[in-house]
This record gives sequence, structure tokens and C-alpha cells, in this order.
Amino acid sequence: MKSNLLKTFGVLLLIGALTAVFIPSCKKNTDCTAIIHVIDTAGKAVPNAIVILHKTNVTQYNGVTANVSDTKVSDVAGETSHTFQLPAVLDITVKTDTTKLPIRIGSGVVRLQEGETVEQTVRVY
Repeated sequence: MKSNLLKTFGVLLLIGALTAVFIPSCKKNTDCTAIIHVIDTAGKAVPNAIVILHKTNVTQYNGVTANVSDTKVSDVAGETSHTFQLPAVLDITVKTDTTKLPIRIGSGVVRLQEGETVEQTVRVY
């Protein structure tokens, strides 16, 4: 009886250990990704545009200032990809390549969602 109980306990312990090792954790992806598409007034992609996602918040509770910012340059398809760890509402500022005239600018807002990829289009004028 004692021998069967020890065998059963050993088997259960082995199954528990194997389960802990081989079953992946249930941690979900909480990254917030924003894909920004930059287009001109004709609807064509704008490469080499400077895209800044940013927000400055001052908390009312203790006056702490929180600055969030990420700057990227758009690829040949006029896109940038920005990843943040927390959801937020960020301002978008876009400026075309400063070495080419005329310099065009655009702006917008993006709402980042936990574990999701959000796409936003900004038109430069």
C-alpha cells in the first residue's frame, strides 16, 4: 500500500514537473505598436519623412513630468513602426526630408491599445 502511494506520488510529481517545463507560460503580449503611414496631398507615400510620436504629461497628484517620445524616418513605402510597452494617446508630428524643398509638415493623434497594432495615416501639406 505504501509502495503504491509512493509510486503514485512520484508519477504525479513527474507529470507536474514536465508540465511546468514544457507548457509555455500564459503571458500575453502587451506591446503597443503604431504603424504610421505618411502620404502627400496626392495620396502618394512620402519616404524619408521624420515621424515623431510624443506626449508630455504632468501628473496632478505630485507634479511629476512624464515624457514619451519616439522618432523614426519613414521607409520607401512612407511607413514607420513604433513600439511602446504601455497604452497611450500620443501626438504625431511629421516633417518631410529637410534637405529637399519644400518642407511639408503634418500632424495627428494615435491611440495605442494593449497588445495591438494600430495604423494611422498622416497627410503632409
